Amino acid sequence: MSLQSPVRLIGRDAETSAVIAALDRAAGGHGGALLVQGEAGIGKTAFMESVRTQAIGRGFEVVECAGVRDASSAGFAGLHQLLQPLLRHLETVPSRQAGAIRTAFGMSDDGDVDRLLLGLGALGLLEETAAESPVLVIAEDIHWLDSSSADVIGFLARRLSGLPVLMIATARPGQGETDFATRFGGLLPLAPLSDADSLKLIEQSSPTLEARVRDLIVSNSLGNPLALTEFAISAPPSSAVPGLTGEWLPLTGRLEETFLSEIRQLPESTRQALLVAAAGQRASLREVIASLHVLGLSERDFVPAERLKLIQVRDGEYRFRHPLVSSALYSASDSGSRADTHSALAASVTDPTRAAWHRAAAASGWDEDVARELDHAAEAEERRGARIEAAAAWQRAADLSPITTDRAHRIALAAEATRQAGAPDAAAALIAEAIPLAEGDDDVLRLARTEWMLSQTTAHQGRSALDLVGLAGELHDRDDRIEALVFAAVRAYILGEPAEVRSVIARELWQVDPSGDDVFQRIGLTLMEPGRGTGDVEIALRAFEGRLRQTDSVLINCLAFSAEEVSDLWAAETVWDAATRAFHAAARTSDEATGLCGRGGLRIIAGHLTAGLADVEQALHLSRELNLGVVGGMAAAFIARARAQRGEAELAREALQTVLEQAGPQPFARIAATAAWAAAQLAIDEGRSDVAIDELVKTRVNEPIALWAGGDLAELSVRTGRRVEVDEWLERADRAIEATDSDHLRVVVARSRGIMAEGEESTTHFEAAIEAGMRAGSTVELARARLHFGERLRRDRRIVQARTELWEALRVFEAESIRPLAERASAELRAAGGVDSSRIGPARVEAGRLLTAQELLVARLAAEGLTNREIADQIYLSHRTVGAHLHRAFAKLGISRRSQLATVLAPN
Repeated sequence: MSLQSPVRLIGRDAETSAVIAALDRAAGGHGGALLVQGEAGIGKTAFMESVRTQAIGRGFEVVECAGVRDASSAGFAGLHQLLQPLLRHLETVPSRQAGAIRTAFGMSDDGDVDRLLLGLGALGLLEETAAESPVLVIAEDIHWLDSSSADVIGFLARRLSGLPVLMIATARPGQGETDFATRFGGLLPLAPLSDADSLKLIEQSSPTLEARVRDLIVSNSLGNPLALTEFAISAPPSSAVPGLTGEWLPLTGRLEETFLSEIRQLPESTRQALLVAAAGQRASLREVIASLHVLGLSERDFVPAERLKLIQVRDGEYRFRHPLVSSALYSASDSGSRADTHSALAASVTDPTRAAWHRAAAASGWDEDVARELDHAAEAEERRGARIEAAAAWQRAADLSPITTDRAHRIALAAEATRQAGAPDAAAALIAEAIPLAEGDDDVLRLARTEWMLSQTTAHQGRSALDLVGLAGELHDRDDRIEALVFAAVRAYILGEPAEVRSVIARELWQVDPSGDDVFQRIGLTLMEPGRGTGDVEIALRAFEGRLRQTDSVLINCLAFSAEEVSDLWAAETVWDAATRAFHAAARTSDEATGLCGRGGLRIIAGHLTAGLADVEQALHLSRELNLGVVGGMAAAFIARARAQRGEAELAREALQTVLEQAGPQPFARIAATAAWAAAQLAIDEGRSDVAIDELVKTRVNEPIALWAGGDLAELSVRTGRRVEVDEWLERADRAIEATDSDHLRVVVARSRGIMAEGEESTTHFEAAIEAGMRAGSTVELARARLHFGERLRRDRRIVQARTELWEALRVFEAESIRPLAERASAELRAAGGVDSSRIGPARVEAGRLLTAQELLVARLAAEGLTNREIADQIYLSHRTVGAHLHRAFAKLGISRRSQLATVLAPN
């Protein structure tokens, strides 16, 4: 028998049953999130009170927060209200996640507030609480919560399916369903009451009304419970009903008119006092009373309104009977009264941010003093990680700025804060607004940085490479010009611009400083003039020590790209690894995702598939969390490449589909080239050689990828007789080797020549490939050379040497779970009279296949001795999720203790 709330809600049986079912599922460990949607007055608050009672009766712990219409709300105010009762578990949350919570809530200045860390910390608090009892999370009027809190709550809503936690949020139509319904597991609309239920509600609240009046109220209330009760209560037994006039008004307007009719009967001092409460809904009792005193009023002026139950004291605040009471009162007040009220609140509230917002609300026209206060408020919000609120403060400060250049400066700051908050479209709109206003070099370059960063991580196009060259010519400072030209170089490199564009950028870079000694200048020149190199990358990396500005992430990435451009895989991995570690330490997860993608992709190219997959799978995970489409597309392309190499065709195709979803139909050249390389491998495995060659030709949109991928052309040319493509590739690759002295390219080229040659010439090429591969550390490319050489040796009946080469190849293919080549090497080894049964231990060989990428990553970190909490901080999971991954990994690997992981996961 289901529990019932003390007062049965009229006409809500179906909705109540749905919530009871959701509570029962959550109690059984199958949580979720519901968005209760309904117009003002439809009964959301009463319904949630019933839900709260149901949950408490079932043993749930209830935590809740509520939004109020108040522009002065500080960032994370709603989240703090929600999680305050759960902070008793804060010490159990992984340290970086706990630090983010402390900083966001103003408990510490030491932590780094990253959106993902904060969300995971909040999830950890819920998980710890749910281990004691099921939890009901209530977020009423989520559309009025501060945006930073709403963002975290949306993050939590998607992660409750395996927890005894039910989240229910309420929102009005047009203010919640678009933003939040996709994050919640279900939408529960509260429909208007039927005529029969409407009559029941009227009879319950005003039983003496005559039938004619009841029918009039029902026909005009449209099934809205608030309208039904308010019209019924305010109507004399047999007269016209206030709010139901001959003039047509929307229902909300009629309700507000009903409330105003009550308010108009109150003394002027009471109406003024109510306006203070309406304008400062986040203010404490003490702050409201202090504001009243500024206006010559006192708390006793509330008494007449309290008698009419328009307002009451609850939880240390003045609360209105319904939000429509406060909105009607505020909207009906004249601008002078509102300004006086906000001025009084500004003089009384203790929080500087809220005080600044009240002063801004009181301002009419330009006011630089208030704008500067909002600057300080924005800076404080940014320090706490509330970038959405910081951006809003800078935007309002811009509105108040009397000088155009100050306005442009503040909009530029708002644009960057908005970008960092993960709202690329809004950031792009602010950039477009500010560019025509900006005059000083600092703001011109600041806007270019933000726009450029958007273009590197999202679908926003921004200015072209040549536009950035033109912008650089307008800047006066040498370093600023170099920075803008490097932006142009990166755009040209990523988009595969034609040679004439690259030449223009290179020429401009040389003109800034003919010595070419600046590390950033060298990065740009290397991208535009392949073969230059950047010198010692470890020295170059020192230029970034201790600064880590937002743009440095992309510049460090470009340092890695410039090393890749000359096929210096060791140098490139050194940079990617340093970048990943630095951004992880600084809690810059967006930049860390890019670093992981770069490092993982490079490892896959170098043949370290297992380690590379762990990186790019993690990068894809972070890109989805942080809305980084370009990073996600690149990570998915490398996943497709590695999966295709391993013969995991279905997983490779899924990854190629993810490329389209993340990077769009026209991805960056590097993404398109890598995806084509993966598609070529799939075609090779399916025996579609001509299709594979066509896909490999597509890789030419990105020269480094095309050079590395071209090694697959040689064997295909032997099968199909299509020599044109491989000859063209060999010509380009030879030039690249001459320019770069790359051993990685040497092994690929020499192996290819060995495949196409005969006799001693073939042997000479294969031996050169093996020698270069050993120098380069290109494990899989070296193993492929050994495989082809072993096959040739066996056909030439040089059996003993063939066995050695084939076994060395098989060992690498098995270690990296490259099944197609492992099976081919194994068959050749058997044909050569070798024994392939002494493979790597079964658990070692199959770990990469048995475990998901995240399970394997968790298992490897556990094998290194990290605790669950340390692993959670390392790879951005909650520690209980880490425990679940380990539990599944143990079962799949057939082990029972952490100490066994090092053995089953050890490389051969």
